[in-house]
Amino acid sequence: MLEASQDGDNRNVDMLVGDIYGTDYSKIGLKSSTIASSMGKVFKKNVDKRQFRPQDVSRSLLYMVSNNIGQIAYLNAKAHGLKRIYFGGCFIRGHPITMNTLSYAINFWSKGAIKALFLRHEGYLGAVGAFMKHRSSRRNSRSFTLSEQLAQKLSATEGADLEVTLAQDTLDVVADEDDSS
Repeated sequence: MLEASQDGDNRNVDMLVGDIYGTDYSKIGLKSSTIASSMGKVFKKNVDKRQFRPQDVSRSLLYMVSNNIGQIAYLNAKAHGLKRIYFGGCFIRGHPITMNTLSYAINFWSKGAIKALFLRHEGYLGAVGAFMKHRSSRRNSRSFTLSEQLAQKLSATEGADLEVTLAQDTLDVVADEDDSS
């Protein structure tokens, strides 16, 4: 879908403000190019559905999904008092159309008060988050003896055995948690 959307033109599929009013709707600050209804032209009466190119439909879907993500992100940021929203992931990575749409949506809904930012090297972000969550939960629920024991194991371990030691320590922690519950 992302590849197809690069060659698409959503104006052939979406109903725009200009399609409804003929020009900008300046009373509320909407440009004629603003999407009024995603896929709006597809659902008009007496329209031959075969006239819509798959690339145009893909671009419209991309805008629809990105605008929804932008609005939901804005509402969450507003609810939590945040001024910056960080985006990352395969849907966004290396796809300027998606980043532009998300930036536009955040800017539109927040009236410029909140900024959309995009992570450049986020490949391991989920793993780092899981590690940090696991690490803080272990720190809060255990004495320092477990950390000291792991430090002793790691200092006595050579390179190739490091993964085995870490994996065994994780299994020991899981077993301890299962025994205590």
